[in-house]
Amino acid sequence: MELKFFLKKQVYIFLVLCLGLISCKAQQVLPLNTSDYSSPTNSYFKDLDNELSPYIGTWKSIFQNKTIILNITKEIKRPYSEWGKSFFSDVLIVKYEIKDSNGNILQTTLNNTYHPNAAIKNLILSLGTKADGQIDLLYAGGNCSVGIGDIIFKKLSSTQFSWNYYPGTTTRNDITCPPDKDYTIYLPETENLIFTKQ
Repeated sequence: MELKFFLKKQVYIFLVLCLGLISCKAQQVLPLNTSDYSSPTNSYFKDLDNELSPYIGTWKSIFQNKTIILNITKEIKRPYSEWGKSFFSDVLIVKYEIKDSNGNILQTTLNNTYHPNAAIKNLILSLGTKADGQIDLLYAGGNCSVGIGDIIFKKLSSTQFSWNYYPGTTTRNDITCPPDKDYTIYLPETENLIFTKQ
């Protein structure tokens, strides 16, 4: 009698576990460039083909007598929200430092930490890749979002890529932005600037 009760209990536990596993939804893993608009909530847009990896590292360029250093890292499964849904994506995070010809630091974000859903001033974040292998990034802008715009990286070789920056806003709003802030865009506003891996 005790054995029969024990076996019934084990079968019951087994069935409950099986039903629990069946009802659990696995997180959907999708290629990096899949549209999030029609994707299920909590989808993960993964860099399956390692398209982001060649850009990881420290890069250097000189533009108009200024030295630009980029420190590019890849963040795995960064959370974000869009269309009223939550998602995850592999992204590039670009931190930078710009020095004048005398070595004075004009602007640096090398020590900044960019937590998801936190303030994003001066954040450069990849949005995805293009069919031709280019990386599409967004610069969140500086004070009052001045300089917000698109940046495109194009891999030229294992040690070089080109930079194209298209700022959408280059001036401040006099009504809502305080006059005592620095509204200079220090990033190189140009096309085809070559960065070399250090």
